[in-house]
Amino acid sequence: MKNLLKYSKLWALFIGLSILFFTSCDEGEEDEPTPEPTASFTFSPDAPEVGQEITFTSTSENATSFSWSFGDGGTATGENTTHSYESAGEFTVTLVASGEGGNLTVEETVTVAEPEPQADPVQVYFADNTGDVFTMQKISGLGLETTVETAFETTGYTIQVFYDENNDKIYYSDDDNGQVVRVNPDGSGEEIVAEGIAGPRGLAVNDDATKLFVADRGADEILSFDLSTGEKTVLYDSADLANAIVDAEFQPAAFLPEGLTFHNGELFFTCVDFDAETLWKATADGASVSRLLDYGEAGFGYAVIVDTENDVLIFDDADTNNLLAVNYDGSGIEEVVATDDYTYGIGIDYVTSKIYWSTRDGSVKRANRDGSEVETLVSADEGRVNRGLVIVPTN
Repeated sequence: MKNLLKYSKLWALFIGLSILFFTSCDEGEEDEPTPEPTASFTFSPDAPEVGQEITFTSTSENATSFSWSFGDGGTATGENTTHSYESAGEFTVTLVASGEGGNLTVEETVTVAEPEPQADPVQVYFADNTGDVFTMQKISGLGLETTVETAFETTGYTIQVFYDENNDKIYYSDDDNGQVVRVNPDGSGEEIVAEGIAGPRGLAVNDDATKLFVADRGADEILSFDLSTGEKTVLYDSADLANAIVDAEFQPAAFLPEGLTFHNGELFFTCVDFDAETLWKATADGASVSRLLDYGEAGFGYAVIVDTENDVLIFDDADTNNLLAVNYDGSGIEEVVATDDYTYGIGIDYVTSKIYWSTRDGSVKRANRDGSEVETLVSADEGRVNRGLVIVPTN
């Protein structure tokens, strides 16, 4: 009986220890708690300006979804994102990082500054024939501190200037030597690309810059030069121009072509002699020529360019001292801006929506495209002998 009681106690002890052992094992195998997420982020640049794109990068842990609020009404989702601000100030950026362990929120202040003032992204080049040394002048710092300085000396008295933006080349007509010269904007790489011209005036190149077109006032001709060989072709002479207006009431003694531009396989040029005015149109292959506008419609002028944004021509009416705009077929004449004298150079900056012009009285001016807010860049009081003008982008 004593042995039985002894064994019963031992058996009870064994069962108790077993229960304790297995209970302890079960407790050790339970899943660990799901960790809570952490929320943090960085952004770059750390001193952004208005309009500048900012990159926000989450450095959160244990998170699978992300919700952003940028303090200006803007929101986004995703681990990383970008945002820009339309005004300066301090903005509280909030990130909510969410995961299986819950949500966590973090805030950071982003200070956005106004951008530093920048000069307009163009420079203005104009021919200055003052004194015995003829130069190409450069106006820079537009919109900030404007400066006028010599870009380079020209080879002779320069009437018209053309800029080939595709190849970053300036062409100018040297009336003293009857030639056209091509240079880099800093004056380097000087090349005589056309010569044997009686009175070189307006200049243009075709789209791939293989052909140079020249208005030759001295010979009453519109010329074409092969820029690889220098070969000259007379596209139109005075007889061709006379035939184009054979039915006109008055016939000119000469034509005196001045301004010239190229667009979509066509040439547009001005003539300034009596009864030869004003604006002409011709195919660039020499096949046909006609007069778009006569003196009674648009006076006479010395410069014409293509406004590619508005798809019109802008030309000088020296009779009334105005720049005029017209469609390619001669319809829809409108005044652009009043000038002070004959205009030899016209240019447009499409980025800032400004029009520039250079006049015979020595001034260089600009205005908004609608003709408002006229600003003098070079005063006539300086006594310069200005002629052609071009706009050269700075970037």
